[in-house]
Amino acid sequence: MESNLKMVDVILANEELNTSDRLEQLERKVCQQNDELTCLKSALADCIRRIQLLESKPTASASPSSQSKISPKSFSSAAKARPEKRSSLTPSTARLSKANSSTRSSTNSLYEPPCQVTPSGVFKLRGRPVKLYAQTENLPDSIPAPDASLKLEWVYGYRGKDCRSNIFLLSTGELVYFIAAVAVLFNPEENSQRFYLGHTDDIKCLSVHPNGSHCATGQTAGHNKKDSRPHVRIWDAINLTTLKVISSEFQNSISCLSFSKLNGDVLAVVDDGHEKFISLWQWETGLKLTSTKCYSDAVLNCEFHPVEKNLLFTSGKQHLCYWTFDGNLLHKRMALFEPTASTKVLNSDGTKNSKLERPKFVLCMSFNSRGELITGDSDGNLIVWSSKEPRMVFLHKKLNDTGIFTINVNDDCLIYAGKSGKIVELDSTYQSTGRSFELGENCGGCRCILYLNNNMLIVGTKKNSLYQVNLGEFNFFKCLISSHCDEIWGLSQGNNPSSFLTCANDGLLSLWDSMSFSQVWSVGLQEKLHCVDSHPSLDLAAVGLCKPKWIIFDLIVKKTVFVQSEGSEQIEVIKYSPNGCYLAAGSRDNSIYVYRVSDNGLKYSRIGKCSAHSSFLTHLDWSNNSEYIMSNSGDYEILFWRADTCRQVLDVSVIRDITWASRTCVLSMETLGIWDNGLDGTDINACCEAKNTDLLVSVDDFGKVNLFKYPCASLKADRKVFAGHSSHVTNCRFISNETRLITTGGNDMGVFQWEILND
Repeated sequence: MESNLKMVDVILANEELNTSDRLEQLERKVCQQNDELTCLKSALADCIRRIQLLESKPTASASPSSQSKISPKSFSSAAKARPEKRSSLTPSTARLSKANSSTRSSTNSLYEPPCQVTPSGVFKLRGRPVKLYAQTENLPDSIPAPDASLKLEWVYGYRGKDCRSNIFLLSTGELVYFIAAVAVLFNPEENSQRFYLGHTDDIKCLSVHPNGSHCATGQTAGHNKKDSRPHVRIWDAINLTTLKVISSEFQNSISCLSFSKLNGDVLAVVDDGHEKFISLWQWETGLKLTSTKCYSDAVLNCEFHPVEKNLLFTSGKQHLCYWTFDGNLLHKRMALFEPTASTKVLNSDGTKNSKLERPKFVLCMSFNSRGELITGDSDGNLIVWSSKEPRMVFLHKKLNDTGIFTINVNDDCLIYAGKSGKIVELDSTYQSTGRSFELGENCGGCRCILYLNNNMLIVGTKKNSLYQVNLGEFNFFKCLISSHCDEIWGLSQGNNPSSFLTCANDGLLSLWDSMSFSQVWSVGLQEKLHCVDSHPSLDLAAVGLCKPKWIIFDLIVKKTVFVQSEGSEQIEVIKYSPNGCYLAAGSRDNSIYVYRVSDNGLKYSRIGKCSAHSSFLTHLDWSNNSEYIMSNSGDYEILFWRADTCRQVLDVSVIRDITWASRTCVLSMETLGIWDNGLDGTDINACCEAKNTDLLVSVDDFGKVNLFKYPCASLKADRKVFAGHSSHVTNCRFISNETRLITTGGNDMGVFQWEILND
């Protein structure tokens, strides 16, 4: 009988494997066909547009000999289209799309070798020819990497939106937490940061050794094959060196970590894969002691007992588990959410009802001075458990209406907080001490609390910010670290050289000061924001929304002074002319709307609409004299326009003589070198140049910041690559007289400040 069952299992496993292979092949074919259809549609739209131009203005068309062409180079890779990337994809969905894209491109694409670039020719992006215009015939065959480099100077933000128990105090007096692929060591007193940069993708969990100087961080799967496996890094917080890397059979990402509390020689790791395995490691040698399936649903917490060496606990969705290690195996005992006759029960409503429903999530855990386990759950219950057996000692029902998200114990006091942002302190009998503090609604719910001393707390919130809270007689709070809590796409220079503006899908427009590493102010505009640009001489900013609408915002009085609805889809890019007399708004409806600015920036009169693109606008730049506009579109098209007439410029001799005030269009002769083999038109999200130092920066979908020499008019351009972001990097700008670089993250929601160093 057993042999027959085993045979059935083998047959089912083979069938499942064959089915998955067939599905993968079908998916590849569908994606290839979609890419072919996209190219055909774009080519057809381009042909129709050119025919219409030839019929309407036959004398204005340039002869074939005068058209600028570049030697062909094939950039062929199937990937997601830009509209999908800018929609609300989850991190796992975006990563899956990128993985499928890499598989298809590696198996089905034949790359042509890089060619010499001359003033006459074309190059191809996903099979589509892209015309470029060179101002000189003396184009370099290759360009070396720049002498300068980037050093990460400050990270604005903290990962609180979807992680917990991720703030610790080190023996150095620094706070350690993480955001994106960076572990941040922050000293609040000195307002300084240090960084551990060993990870290649999102850090999901953190644990600190009992000695206070060794840290363990676990990450999710990476972008490329070399770093694709999720793994754990143990590193020294003093000198920021890696001590050990554990990369075994982890499947998806690492969800929980915990050092043993007595001597710290054992590390518990919970894998967030399909099976949710828990494993124990002698981390110094990399020896795995044991591994077993933890639970079928989400595991949110894992902690060793502070006194019992071989006892640890896990909790999460509808479960709390006691684990005992006998030297070879882990033995599990499930806790029952049923008070016994010896359980002391308190009801917030004053009744004596002791009946308890199993909570949907056990969200947090800690230990009191007697070694008893304390848990908080999504129903707002505070439960004290025996350390020897899974039995309730004390139950306080519905202590907090919005759930208990975090617990921290200091001596005989306990502090807890929930979604509402209210922080409450309890004494050793779990009665209120009378000390509490409520963060404002704009701060977000509490995600993690850390005691610094009897009065001072560090609070991490769901809106990716850190606050210092005083529970003493002064009762105040101070924002230490802040960021956005949704994808950041808008970035611009602020109203002085050292400041910059950001806007995001969370509806916040924020002004930052790069010298003090602080957020000057943040204003909620109640709508999703997508792009921003500051006026060159006035304290005004133009903000494009994720809808057919843009506004003018006064940076001094911090209010909206002008509103304009335009087009039929969201505003992708918005930019003032260098003289401040024009404003151009590029829309997803394939058009650029140009306005004349008057009345000190408070009046905007529409001049016209630039309509010739066959796809949505992605980037635009103004000429130095504010007369011309260069634009890029989603189908890799470069067009040029007269700003005062909104007419397309077709004369090649005119185009070649234009000097540009900025270089944010990713498709141009001066940015040719940022395109690698295998990239498609959506992989590079933004670029910008520093003219005084001849540097060009591009940011991409792989979490990388790339530094080139400027101009970069060669397909053979070397670069320097800098990591830290984990998701797609959405934007970049030089500020502070081009001595600093700001980059913004998509799903990691981080704002990174880089210092420009000369090697």
